[in-house]
Amino acid sequence: MKIISNNKHKINRKASLIKALLVLKGIKGAEIARRCGVDRTAIYKVVEGVSKSKRLRRAIAEALEVPYESLWEDEIK
Repeated sequence: MKIISNNKHKINRKASLIKALLVLKGIKGAEIARRCGVDRTAIYKVVEGVSKSKRLRRAIAEALEVPYESLWEDEIK
């Protein structure tokens, strides 16, 4: 039970960090979605950890101008 709780906490922190970066850089999830040809909800699902699309994760990292690994280092294999 505690592992699940810690995992949720990590996801929430990561989502908060990504959302803060988007706001600071003035980037809307809808912009990233348009560039990728997906609905904006797809971007928010990735940010929230519901979806694990590598393509969308890369698009988010590129839009934020941060290395992919800095956002999803724990999931690189």
